[in-house]
Amino acid sequence: MITPNDNTLEKKFYRIQIKEFEQFLGWQKSGEIFEYIKKVADKLRMTTIKIFKPDVTIVTSWIASYKYPHNKGWIEFEFSSNLESELLRLKEQFTQYYLKNVAKLKSQYSIRLYELLRQYAGVGQRKESIANLRAMFGLEINEYKLYGHLKSRILEPSYKEIIQKTDIEFDWEPIKEARKVVGILFYNIKQKTFISNRILSLVPKKFRENRQVLNTIRKYIELCGEDYTVEKLNYTNSRNPKRWTDYFFKACENDYGAGYTPGQEPLPGVFEALDDGVKIEIGDQIYTVQGGMVSTGQGVIPQGPLARGIREGKFKIVEG
Repeated sequence: MITPNDNTLEKKFYRIQIKEFEQFLGWQKSGEIFEYIKKVADKLRMTTIKIFKPDVTIVTSWIASYKYPHNKGWIEFEFSSNLESELLRLKEQFTQYYLKNVAKLKSQYSIRLYELLRQYAGVGQRKESIANLRAMFGLEINEYKLYGHLKSRILEPSYKEIIQKTDIEFDWEPIKEARKVVGILFYNIKQKTFISNRILSLVPKKFRENRQVLNTIRKYIELCGEDYTVEKLNYTNSRNPKRWTDYFFKACENDYGAGYTPGQEPLPGVFEALDDGVKIEIGDQIYTVQGGMVSTGQGVIPQGPLARGIREGKFKIVEG
């Protein structure tokens, strides 16, 4: 809500409508999100921030206060005036990125790494010392002291999650001095074509992190559009090829199955575990998959009937 065009924090109070936030996150368990937001607000209010300036140190917190009326459906946050100059520096260092990318990331480390690299998509690379990365991740002195732990528990999982779920891709490698890892080089940082849940859910789960498959999908979204790519995924799944990735590439390249309409059994594994967050249209209502199932006003639709409904065209995967 604070934008690069703001000159002052004229309105120190920022109000969030719970219903809008709930819809944005695809939150299905009505009522629970309000308690969740209050817990987060408490953590923000109690988290101490120190701002070091040449002649003074300012100690404050992310938010000064928050309030919510009973049964009104909103919560309002107040920022400390001591944060004004820091928050307004956003217009000097502002990086536009889609909030939906961040919302898909489950790990706080993935979010922080995404924010670090997203602003360098135009430059292509960035070097960071291990000390700076540790500070950026908010690690305590005794947390993941060994590089091997930092690599296996933060860097590798964050890399996989960012590559799969956001609009950037990158490579990385350690920087060594005298056989000791002292930093990380992030390179080939670039924006990529976004792959929607509608498309990703049609990819067999074991191939959803396969770079060849993801690059093929992006290529043909750009060249031929989403509907073409969906058609080739459905056709490939209907053929159940032994070498799925190679067949899918050839189907896209040679326009196999032109005009194909799903009707046959899908490849096992495609709909066995629909990812949380996938939007399903049932009738004229949109529902969100949570825990592999959909909860409607009439009850719960488990994985089996949900997959069958999608295959038969009764249900439709849509955008969030």
